[in-house]
Amino acid sequence: MNTHGQHAMETMKNHDPETFSQIPNPEDYFSTLGKQIQEQIEELMPQLLPPRTSDQDTLEVLGGINMARFRAREMVYQEMIYSSIPPEPEIMEDNPQPDPDEYED
Repeated sequence: MNTHGQHAMETMKNHDPETFSQIPNPEDYFSTLGKQIQEQIEELMPQLLPPRTSDQDTLEVLGGINMARFRAREMVYQEMIYSSIPPEPEIMEDNPQPDPDEYED
């Protein structure tokens, strides 16, 4: 299983344990998902590369390639991992309103 599959498995295990428990063979499922994620990243990344100019040095070119890879990974993770996770319930702090009679002079 690649790192993308491992990340997806850990994310679902931690944030949607009910759905995770219903997957018959998590190792196979997330191994396949990891490969699909990798393919999507590789397909999307070239579209996100900044245009190259003749005055760029090697570090600028590598920086653009890395940013495209990170952006592609973020976009694919959102679509293929995070969008299926149910939202966390909002926890309201118990912050009672002050009693107005308490402050009367």
